[in-house]
Amino acid sequence: MSEVKFQVQLDAGAIIKEFNDEACQISGYTKEEVIGKNWFEVFIPESNMMEVLEVFQNLFKGDNSYWEFENEITCKNGEKKLLKWSNEILRNNIGKPYGISSKGTLS
Repeated sequence: MSEVKFQVQLDAGAIIKEFNDEACQISGYTKEEVIGKNWFEVFIPESNMMEVLEVFQNLFKGDNSYWEFENEITCKNGEKKLLKWSNEILRNNIGKPYGISSKGTLS
């Protein structure tokens, strides 16, 4: 497994808010190409869209079974890569979830 950490931060609507240099390296996209775009529309293959969307929604509901998850992303060149994710819910000062921070390593 690669030690490169693909890191992405999404808001509650799955809009990409942060995208690190390693994510650019792995995916082939620049930050400018993806920040402000919907994560699912850009990266998630249609074949597992429903499963990954369900994981995203369940994380916001506090389902701890998805803190670690593995799924494919589609890179800019069309190549699929499997990443193992470690997810964290981001909360505001009153505890309300506003986003997800995910770190992935190539599987």
